[in-house]
Amino acid sequence: MASNSNNNRSASAALAAAALGLALTGAAAVRADRSEPDGPPSAPPSPARLQQLVPGVTVGTPEQTPVDGVFRVRVGDSYVYLSGDGRHAFTGDLLDLATGQNLTETRRNGDRLAALSEFPDDHLLILPAKGEEKARIRVFTDSSCPYCQKLHREVPALREAGVTVAYIPFPRGGPRGPGYRELRSVWCADDPAAAFDIAAGTADGELPDAGADCTDAKSVDAGYELGNAVGVRGTPTIVLPSGAALPGYVDAPRLLQRLQLEGAAAEGAAVAPAPAPTNPEVKP
Repeated sequence: MASNSNNNRSASAALAAAALGLALTGAAAVRADRSEPDGPPSAPPSPARLQQLVPGVTVGTPEQTPVDGVFRVRVGDSYVYLSGDGRHAFTGDLLDLATGQNLTETRRNGDRLAALSEFPDDHLLILPAKGEEKARIRVFTDSSCPYCQKLHREVPALREAGVTVAYIPFPRGGPRGPGYRELRSVWCADDPAAAFDIAAGTADGELPDAGADCTDAKSVDAGYELGNAVGVRGTPTIVLPSGAALPGYVDAPRLLQRLQLEGAAAEGAAVAPAPAPTNPEVKP
């Protein structure tokens, strides 16, 4: 189980990232000092000045973007762009106007997918597709969240269509949230899938209380930490095979449409705008 100090560090990191966003809002450049550039424009700049603005938050290594002299840096679960001399920074999404591709979102999706691929299967509640698996989605969920319950009622249709649903526990308020103990009970039950049905209101029965000594309860804390690391802000958050995240409830027909569009995109076909999700339950 994650300690309170871990949760405090997560909260501090989120606040620091928010402070960074305010510090770098708009097109105005941030000048850390008036020293000489760190090196030639083609060399990755030092992120040391950026790190000074966000103590306690992990700042990644600058990476060259397709734009000469502009480097992308991961800061917590967000992205910042640095000039080649490391003196100026700005936030926002980098777009390729020739292709219409959001380069920031593409990188964000890749990083999210990499983090999820390292998350052990024994922390997941996997509801397998009926017959051949055509797609797999991961869903950050809280069984006490009304829109998670609504999405859970769509799962049978998704499974019949060949979609595997892998639930990741994400109590919206952490250990103090309304769903924390309930999720522990689900993950510690002899039959977690049946327990989730009870918790989500799709089946009758009484949910057993996990108590404080359930070994599998660590999955709930691990899921919460993972969600914070990949920028989850509310439940449900649906992660598609590409790593794209849909922050909110999406019904089965629209979700299947989006999955079909992703498949078409992988084969090089044009992709229409995806339907927007609605009503995520945002964590406090």
